[in-house]
Amino acid sequence: MRYDQFVGLNERAQELIKGEQELAYTEEVVRIYPDGGQERMPDRPVFESTVKKEESGESYTGMFTVEYPLHKYTFPNGQIYYERLQTAPWSSGPVHFLALQNEDGKWVPESLWTDEEIRQNT
Repeated sequence: MRYDQFVGLNERAQELIKGEQELAYTEEVVRIYPDGGQERMPDRPVFESTVKKEESGESYTGMFTVEYPLHKYTFPNGQIYYERLQTAPWSSGPVHFLALQNEDGKWVPESLWTDEEIRQNT
């Protein structure tokens, strides 16, 4: 069986784009029961990353011309990293390894998969 295999970003890249968690908002929850009774629950804080993730408008094509969207990550200081396809070796279909590039098109070194990591994941 042949199919696309998605490995994505390595752990170092995932750690880099994780960002800090900050309070985005607080949810107020009130349960309303069928008999009309109500119960206010404790407020629940919701945290979001300081790094904004969104689709970049770019994609890469898989084995059966399926388009996979790539993302961009905007950091609080304005720096942007883009997901790019680093390599796609064949193992019963392409194995997609992503890495990050900065706005100048330079690879972010810690996001690159090593040859050994690629061998271990194919």
